[in-house]
Amino acid sequence: MLQCTAFTSLPPVETIVQLLMSSDPPEHPTKAVSGHAVCELGDGHDGEHADHVWDEDARDGAIWFLWNGSRHRFLALPWCPVKAAGGDACELYEEHPADHSWDVEDPVRQALWDDIDRNPDRWE
Repeated sequence: MLQCTAFTSLPPVETIVQLLMSSDPPEHPTKAVSGHAVCELGDGHDGEHADHVWDEDARDGAIWFLWNGSRHRFLALPWCPVKAAGGDACELYEEHPADHSWDVEDPVRQALWDDIDRNPDRWE
């Protein structure tokens, strides 16, 4: 399944407040917060869009930015406990809608791989 293509801007003031209030802020906040949120869920999912903003190892989870239309929020959520047959952990939050992360394919990455396959000389 392809990844949802929804994106939005992170609210700057609220993002800074979340960083300052975090019990386990990222070591390099500017690298953790790009200014934009891109949904990481599978295309056609139910409910809010979701983007992982930074890990909170102390809580065994992460800070996620969830949004839908004009409504948005930051939430500390635990990791999804489900593991793939090969042992890979799902990289989404617990009780996320739709498919697990190993079933979600980034359409940009897939387009790049397709272009590499079609034009190997360009990508030497």
